[in-house]
Amino acid sequence: MTAYVLAAATGEFSRVSSALRSGLAREYDPVVRVSLILAIAQLAWEHRDDHAPRWARDLWSDPARPTEVRIGAGLAWLCLVTDPAPDELRTLLTDPGIRRYDDLLQPVPWLTWVEPGDAGLRGCVDEMLGVASGG
Repeated sequence: MTAYVLAAATGEFSRVSSALRSGLAREYDPVVRVSLILAIAQLAWEHRDDHAPRWARDLWSDPARPTEVRIGAGLAWLCLVTDPAPDELRTLLTDPGIRRYDDLLQPVPWLTWVEPGDAGLRGCVDEMLGVASGG
């Protein structure tokens, strides 16, 4: 929740972004990892950080990263760009195996900002990939 508040309320982009990235590097809790990634992405989007999409892509495309990091970074990348999801990202986010992360990542604040009844990881992924609209 702290990452969410920092991303939403602060004007000190460089300092906060650096602190969030440092926190991500030493964090082991999946919920906190995803929250930190999405906080970094929100700040980057608000401050038009041109390096953030590459950072997010590097995270989600790295199979050595933990699955929750790849999921969070994939969602972050989709928020940072207007490009359609590459097949590799679409495959990651629609893999039936990520359903096991639905309950685990429920506390992540960003994942509840979708249409009522579609909250959580699955609803967020569907919304971001345009599944409901056929997009």
